[in-house]
Amino acid sequence: MKKNLILAQCHLVMALSAFAQEIPWHLGALSPAKPAPAAINTLRTKPGPNQIVVAVIDSGVMSEHASLAGQLLPGYDMQSGSSNLRGDRSTNFTPDERDVRCGSRLASNTHRTHGTEVSSLIAGNGVNGVYGVNTSAKIVPIKLMGACSMSRNDLLDAISWAAGLPVRDTPPNPNPARVINLSIAGASLVCKDDLQRLITHVVEDKKIFVVAAAGNNFRKPLPEPGNCKGVISVGALDAQNQIEVYSAMDPRTIIYAPGGGKRLTSVESWNVNKLKVATYEVDFKGTEQQANVYSAVGTSYAAPLISGAVSLWLSHNPNKQPSDFWTEMPNFVRDIESIADCPSCTGKGLAKAP
Repeated sequence: MKKNLILAQCHLVMALSAFAQEIPWHLGALSPAKPAPAAINTLRTKPGPNQIVVAVIDSGVMSEHASLAGQLLPGYDMQSGSSNLRGDRSTNFTPDERDVRCGSRLASNTHRTHGTEVSSLIAGNGVNGVYGVNTSAKIVPIKLMGACSMSRNDLLDAISWAAGLPVRDTPPNPNPARVINLSIAGASLVCKDDLQRLITHVVEDKKIFVVAAAGNNFRKPLPEPGNCKGVISVGALDAQNQIEVYSAMDPRTIIYAPGGGKRLTSVESWNVNKLKVATYEVDFKGTEQQANVYSAVGTSYAAPLISGAVSLWLSHNPNKQPSDFWTEMPNFVRDIESIADCPSCTGKGLAKAP
């Protein structure tokens, strides 16, 4: 009997050790391990009883990935006309194929996996160590970009559809989002009236949280949509809690989260300094294979950590509104090191679950 008890305890320790090794550093660490200085420390906060819908407006999602099994709701391809290689909008939110051309331009293949990777950071189910911040969240994938660039009208329609607003010649969204994730950054350094009006309606009237990447413009000001009033703009930190060199630099950046970058010289477990995501890689035969790797770098990947954290908060407090986020933010952020390039920037990093 005693021998069996000791054996069971050994198995438990081994299981916990294996689990601990699988925990992505950006989520925190199990005691007695030390978390990364920039970790968001949501690991010990279990999802609440309310299932929260997060719309991911991106390049589409590859729904067959094991780390997203059970996490996706019906979505939509919002690219229209000549921007859509399939001809027009449809319910097929799958990304464009690899190595396709948009007219005479050979597109980058990053469009293929971007939305899948972003979604896994929000709601990854834990298969092969890809844990979303909120494993009970459900993703509505909305394809906005691919081999061809997105159009402004498509962006406005994508946000509207995600929020449950009517969009001409498009069936209604059966699962309106409480959180909209925009891991995109435009060129305009001013939020134009059409986008600002829509964001204001979505945030203030519909009470939907809009989270956007600050952009990878190497410490230049915030572009759209991150510079729109009411948007939770997200900059990127390295694992040591320092603003990454590529992140936009602007006092209007609301919050920072791990975005990763070059490998650190630290001997700590987080020195990989990249985020673990569900993605696809091409093998030596040229065949796409599912992968779960530490590869993600950019504000595009910092933003979904905040979207996931907001959805986790809402799963316990479904009546919270965007205004509550601003009011309560001092309770769940930490200071980050200031940057000489922007003395008016008083950056705050997500330190724990809201």
